[in-house]
Amino acid sequence: MGGARKSELRNESVPEFPEANIVAIDAIAEIMRSSLGPTPQDTLILTQLETRSGDAERGIPGTDEFVVTNDGATILEELPLEHPIAPVLLRVIGPERPGDTAVEGERIPDGVTTTVVLAAALLDEASSLLETGLHPATIVSGYEIALDTAIETFNKTTRDLQSFANSAEAARNVAQTAMTGNDVGQFSDEWSQLAVEAVETVGMPDEITFVVRQISKGRIADSALVRGAVLDRHGRAHPEMPRRKRDANILVLGGQENRGLQIREPESISGVRVDSIELTAAIHDSEQTRRHEVVEYLTEMGVDVVITQSGIDPHYLRLLADAGILGIRGVTSLDFPHVNQATGATPVVKPDDATTEDLGYAGLVEEQQIEPRRHRRKNRHIIVFDECRDPTSVTAVLRGVSGSLSEQMTRQVRKAAAAVGAAQGCKHYVPGVVPGGGATELHVARTLESTAISVGEREQLAISGFASAVESVLATLIRNAGRDPIATLATLRAKYENGDQEFGLILPEGEVGNVVDAGLLDPVAYRRQQYICATEIAQLILKVDDAIDAEFQDDSD
Repeated sequence: MGGARKSELRNESVPEFPEANIVAIDAIAEIMRSSLGPTPQDTLILTQLETRSGDAERGIPGTDEFVVTNDGATILEELPLEHPIAPVLLRVIGPERPGDTAVEGERIPDGVTTTVVLAAALLDEASSLLETGLHPATIVSGYEIALDTAIETFNKTTRDLQSFANSAEAARNVAQTAMTGNDVGQFSDEWSQLAVEAVETVGMPDEITFVVRQISKGRIADSALVRGAVLDRHGRAHPEMPRRKRDANILVLGGQENRGLQIREPESISGVRVDSIELTAAIHDSEQTRRHEVVEYLTEMGVDVVITQSGIDPHYLRLLADAGILGIRGVTSLDFPHVNQATGATPVVKPDDATTEDLGYAGLVEEQQIEPRRHRRKNRHIIVFDECRDPTSVTAVLRGVSGSLSEQMTRQVRKAAAAVGAAQGCKHYVPGVVPGGGATELHVARTLESTAISVGEREQLAISGFASAVESVLATLIRNAGRDPIATLATLRAKYENGDQEFGLILPEGEVGNVVDAGLLDPVAYRRQQYICATEIAQLILKVDDAIDAEFQDDSD
């Protein structure tokens, strides 16, 4: 029965493989090609039509939902992909971006568009080779040789940031290159330094170690890195508490045992049966005595700020305010570890179990009013923990941004910091940088062409195809810059033959020149990742030669 079902799938209405998957990948890449490079075009993705939303019977109007972006990861996420090969491409993105979810250490995707476009170009070349009769296994083998050659080329051209005359400037150039072309080019000077400082403090950023806050009030130039934490939409738990504390010792209370700094109702006390007014009063007096003892204990320890995940009882608020202690309550599970790592505090459950070793420190803790809330009586406040000692979590405060722009800015600043971290070799990344502006692509393509000549087997055709695919990515970059791909490629090839291997397209100016001198530097780890991932996608698709419908029907009925 299975053989019969398989033969049914091999009819004229079912496309042949791997061509069917190649066409699907190329269609997706065609959507993303215009977003390649530092001079991209935005893509509008309509995620929901007005006619498909709302409820006329209930009087709910319909709305169009759409996304406008030139970020490759966002485009790939938002596209309504239904083709079976879609999961392969979605794997390019990896997990959700930090800031969108609560998972620590998630990868910040960059170079997604390059990966997809290169994979599509490799498959286009493979399709042409298949038409000549070359077997998919031969193409896969040739692509493996080409990938090894490309990686070797990267290794030879990689420069460590410390090899530059001004390593700090080189790091800023990496950050600026990561942000160029994403609506933040004019702000890159201010934010590149911010990204570099963040990496110097915490290493490779993740969701907890590098938090970004956006504030519409102020100017872009006022954006700064806070060496500590910023709790958004938080304020003093009591209006009589101090707004500012210098050289603050910070106690962090987590968990729910004994309800932290909340009153215990008589019926919640284990083993106690309340059946009289006198007993209730006695318990209340006992609780009040305990509250005084707890606050006195905190005062003797030198606690200046108390942070809780749960609430703070009004009686405790009064006592803390009288003692000059700043109380902050209701800190979310996302912000809680951020504060702990910034201040160095060790969370405790019971306040009277805390010791001085558990306290964190911040040179400045301050409540700030950021901006008025429209149509609301209360203004927006934040709590800033700055000047922390050796913080392992920092905060970028971006001012002068709002609306949809703020989300884009957040993503690009995080990308910039991640690029610097990758270039410095943080975590598992290979350290170093390679020239941007297409110079590295041209170098790889020319090296592959020379390698293909030296290979005597049929794999040389696949290696040459790999070289052509890499060069087509450079042609797309040139085309998106508004330049003539043929003429510009000819100029770049001539420069390369004259020994100018660092010449490429300087964007957004659109000039041919030395890209290293222009500060266009990409982390070599990103380049390696893009080529490896694109090659894996191409090889995987070339190995698929059939599709079987797994929804079998029982013919015994």
